[in-house]
Amino acid sequence: MKITIKLFATLREYLKEDEKGVKVLDVHENTTVKEVLGLLKIPNEIPKIILINGKQKDFEDTLKDGDTLSVFPPIAGG
Repeated sequence: MKITIKLFATLREYLKEDEKGVKVLDVHENTTVKEVLGLLKIPNEIPKIILINGKQKDFEDTLKDGDTLSVFPPIAGG
């Protein structure tokens, strides 16, 4: 199945520069967010905000064909 992953801010460095933070991946059914992040070699210890199709999710949530996984680093402000 195919999913789209979008990485934002400092996480974009885990994709090739020409991918501009967006990559289509072919993964097996019931792949978890954690497994996708592992495929991209994004360390587990980096805090992340995870969205699947615009809804906040967790590392153990599974993806379906056509899903868009968006991953943000924590945002701080003041």
